Amino acid sequence: MKLNPVFYIILVLFSCNLTQAQQNSTKAESIPLTFARQDVIHSKFLNEDRRINVFLPESFYETSTQHTYPVLLLLEDEFFLMTSGVIKHLSSVERMPETILVSLVDGPKVPKLYTNGSDFWPKDWKQLPFGENPDPFTAHLKQELFPYLKNNFRANDFKIVMGLSGTSTYALHAFTKEPGLFDAHIAIASGDILGMGYSEGESLIDVIINDFGNNQKKTGWLYVTSADSDGNGNSPMIKENLEELEKRLSPYRSDDFHFISKIFPNEGHYDVALPALEEALGLLFPKEKWFAKYSEIIEESGNAMRNIDDYFDGLSMEYGFKILPKAERWNSGNSLSRIGPYLLREGKTAEAIEVIERWVEYRPKSTLALSELAKAYESSNEFTKAISALAKATEISSEWSVEESTDYQTKINQLKKKLEEERN
Repeated sequence: MKLNPVFYIILVLFSCNLTQAQQNSTKAESIPLTFARQDVIHSKFLNEDRRINVFLPESFYETSTQHTYPVLLLLEDEFFLMTSGVIKHLSSVERMPETILVSLVDGPKVPKLYTNGSDFWPKDWKQLPFGENPDPFTAHLKQELFPYLKNNFRANDFKIVMGLSGTSTYALHAFTKEPGLFDAHIAIASGDILGMGYSEGESLIDVIINDFGNNQKKTGWLYVTSADSDGNGNSPMIKENLEELEKRLSPYRSDDFHFISKIFPNEGHYDVALPALEEALGLLFPKEKWFAKYSEIIEESGNAMRNIDDYFDGLSMEYGFKILPKAERWNSGNSLSRIGPYLLREGKTAEAIEVIERWVEYRPKSTLALSELAKAYESSNEFTKAISALAKATEISSEWSVEESTDYQTKINQLKKKLEEERN
């Protein structure tokens, strides 16, 4: 079933409005009202100000500093809302990691390519009418943009680049000429670009295959597609290019290098952006790996928290950045916030405390986590620790003018009586 991109736009706007309403009601001045922002970075390499739109993970302002995030660099700002909606949804249901989305309002600097007789562009165009030396732009990414994201938003070193149509030129250029700059390359509506090249007669397909043939080690993910409306009647060469890349690159597919090169059925040139993005992210983050079933993990032999850690340590090793268990997740048992209380109800108090302590570690300002930790401590007769946890919850809720602060104080008084009785 095809989903309307408008749905995702509405989803993003609704989320931002709901967040703002909730945060206004608690008067939490230290928490921003929205997860989207626009920043301006001056580039000495490009000698200009560069505007970027940034969409932050839903839990960004609540999680501990242990949490770092991959970056998806979107070269086509037109699709910022659509892409942020997809990322927000997939990460919230644990089908991919929470990810920082950055779109370039001013676009990328792409190389000037020879059309090599492309039937998608006017026949008298020997070269594309746009393009320039991309090296200063690459230097801007390496030495200005990416450090800025790391310093301001806890971005880690796992990076994805995504271009559509003309901007996909840089995504493919980065794959061929800048190995290691990105871990994954997504080029949508780009089948025509594949047949072009840095010189006459040599396509980007040739360059890609030559690199592999010369034993240049490439790892990661490559996703290239175009809509069938482009690659059938309008431009047969688009379909031919995608099929050629699939055929010539297939021998190099491995556990370390994953790719898709295909014509996308029943879609238009820009319509394909939504279903292609979902498929590309599915290639990077397969459901069978990312949809962790916490209830099954903790039933394995051994300690519950250690089993959960082992699962996510395995993912971290595979992807090259630290991936942490989900602390909280709406309406799902796949989170520490559900597993901890479940273990407590099952009488596994020591394991429950471990899990809930980790929940508090990851969400240090969560009054719910602190109150659940107090319950677990009380179950093991650790009244002093329970009082300390509730005192912290009281302090946080008082700052936010939350009504529960009086309930926490009442519970603290009850625990103090139990503590006195125990000492006597």
